[in-house]
Amino acid sequence: MNISLVAPSLSSTDMLLKLVEELFEYEVLPQKVEQTSQAIHQLISNPELGQAWFIEVEQEGEKLIAGHIIVSYSFSLEYGGRIGLIDQFYLKPEWRQQGIGTALIPQIEQHVTEAGVHALSLEVNIGNAGARSFYEKHGFVPRRQFCMMTKVIKQEEMPLNIAS
Repeated sequence: MNISLVAPSLSSTDMLLKLVEELFEYEVLPQKVEQTSQAIHQLISNPELGQAWFIEVEQEGEKLIAGHIIVSYSFSLEYGGRIGLIDQFYLKPEWRQQGIGTALIPQIEQHVTEAGVHALSLEVNIGNAGARSFYEKHGFVPRRQFCMMTKVIKQEEMPLNIAS
């Protein structure tokens, strides 16, 4: 089995959106299809924001899409510059527990290193012991003293800057 990361094009965003919807369904996250579609287009059109990949598995001469990975870029003084956040790492259920994730972690690290990334972070559902164990085996360390917090900021709620 040959496993590789393949960057999507704007013409393949529908396939990526379908995979994202599968992940949202699996994680029981609210789905905002139009918002997600716009974000995918923005990411693919602006590589400085991050990178998306299809997980391609070649088996018996046939290439199949087994899932996707999305890494977004940020900046951290603590880590000395650009950092990556694995926003999504999704394998379809039939492809899990076959060593695909283990094969992909070094590929992801290679790609983000080439993009100038100094550290890689991710979120894991606290109740997903299997995923937590997998990431810990691959060198991700829980930062127990930290709690990731999020506030959704709606554009219409932002005050207008009024020049005086």
